[in-house]
Amino acid sequence: MKDTISQGEKSEQIFATECFVGRGYMVSLPNGTADYDLIVDVNGSLKKVQVKSTSRDNGNVMICKGSNGQGNKGRGKYPYPKGSIDFFALHDVKKDKWYIVPRSATGDAKQLRIAQKREGKHSVWENNWEFSEIPKMGNTLF
Repeated sequence: MKDTISQGEKSEQIFATECFVGRGYMVSLPNGTADYDLIVDVNGSLKKVQVKSTSRDNGNVMICKGSNGQGNKGRGKYPYPKGSIDFFALHDVKKDKWYIVPRSATGDAKQLRIAQKREGKHSVWENNWEFSEIPKMGNTLF
């Protein structure tokens, strides 16, 4: 059985390290429970980021809160509330690719497909280390 919690924590650390060491962004962690995993200071603009990872061959990654178990008042899985986070940092573990997707682009989706054999809907957010809200087409913004 895969240890998804450990995988997720590793992805958080890899993402924070890339932001801080690789990109020169200041990274902060919340002291307590929050909808976001970390805050990234991108040129003076604070971005609340929720890191998610997948090692599935089909590239599906869950981007929701809650569980199928008890304890969340029967709500099951549900989308992150608007305004609670600014970006999802999605890690395709097998291909070691990153998709930095604005929360505004996900709507009420509970999962996204990122790692397809061909370019998919969310490939425009691959390597979006500028934390742009505008999707890239090729090497240019549109």
